This record gives sequence, C-alpha cells and structure tokens, in this order.
Amino acid sequence: MMGLTKKYILNNLKLKVLSVFLAVLFWFAVSYTGDTKMTLSVPVHLNNLPVKQIVKYVDPDQVLLSISGPVSIIKNLRVKDINVKLDLSDIKEGKNTLNLLKENILLPNGVKLETIKPDFINVETDVLVEKKLKVSVRLDNKWSGIYKVKSWFPQSVIVEGARESLQAKDTIETQTVDGNFLGDEEEVYVGVDTKGMIIRKIKPEIIKVILKRI
Repeated sequence: MMGLTKKYILNNLKLKVLSVFLAVLFWFAVSYTGDTKMTLSVPVHLNNLPVKQIVKYVDPDQVLLSISGPVSIIKNLRVKDINVKLDLSDIKEGKNTLNLLKENILLPNGVKLETIKPDFINVETDVLVEKKLKVSVRLDNKWSGIYKVKSWFPQSVIVEGARESLQAKDTIETQTVDGNFLGDEEEVYVGVDTKGMIIRKIKPEIIKVILKRI
C-alpha cells in the first residue's frame, strides 16, 4: 500500500509541482492585480464655517461613494482613508443646497471615484449669538417632600448657540438631580439640559447643587 502511495506521489512530480505553482500564481494574480469596485458610506466633513454662524441642519450627513482601483489597495481600504470635505466659507445664513464635486473627495493614490450619491448636501445655518441664561435646578420627583434645593452655583451660565434656539429663552434647566441621598445636606454636581437647543458652547458646563433635608 505504501509503495502504491509513494509511486502515485512521485509519478509526474514535476508536472504536479508546476500545477501547484501555477495555482498559487493565479491566486496571487486574482488577489493582488487587476481592478475592482467598492461602495462605501462616508461622513461629510463641514469646513470653514464663518465665525458668526452655526450649523442647524445637515442632510444627508453621509454619502455613498462608488470607487474603483487595484485589488491590492481596495481590499484594505477603510472609511477613515477617505475624506469628504465641503467648504462653507461662502455659505449664507439660512437654507443652502451645496453640490458635491469630485474635488471634494480625497482618495488614496491609485483609487478612482466613480459616482457620488447624492451629489448634493442640504445645509441650514443660523446666526451664532451669546446669551446669559438663569439656571433652574430640576430635582427628581421622588425626592419631593424629602429634600429641597438649598442653593446652587453658578446661578447663570453663558450660552453660545443658534439665535432662533436662544431668542425666546431666559432660563435653562439642569439635568435631573438624583442620587443615593442620606445626609441632612447633599452636594451634587450636574450638567445643564440642552435638549432641543442648538448649542456650541456653555460656560460653565457644571452646576454645583446643595440639597437640604426637609
């Protein structure tokens, strides 16, 4: 039996070695040469927004790119290797529709852009304003009748955000104050609630709240 196996292996050995070599060569050629295509969803980066404006709305915030190139490059390509940049330096306040051109897409060397879908971005901006808002502390309802808010600091914050978002506001609430309270007095640090607001910056961001047992 061993003799037959040995005879089978050694029979036409050169031809078999050549076949294996050609198979490896073919696999290498398919895997690392020639061109292929890929479609990726890539985020859009907004650059050079005028100092006195703030972005309220972007749609879509990602685009589908169809690209082609050598298999050796495409097979290892990641979203982070591609940059979609949109220049907002000339944008006007309000609603804008901006075209995406091939010049907006930065690709690795050897990679070719086939299509962009969609090839436009809707961007809405507003005037950036700064406003002083009084802080209102929001205590979790489960502590009602057990603790009261003794004091908080600071009692106002400076908010930088979209004019439309801030023009009707005079106060801003804290996040809900809650915890495992046991003492006669409790000191809690909590952020402010910006839900529904378009904000770039808040100074300060954290409010110190002192609770006193009733």
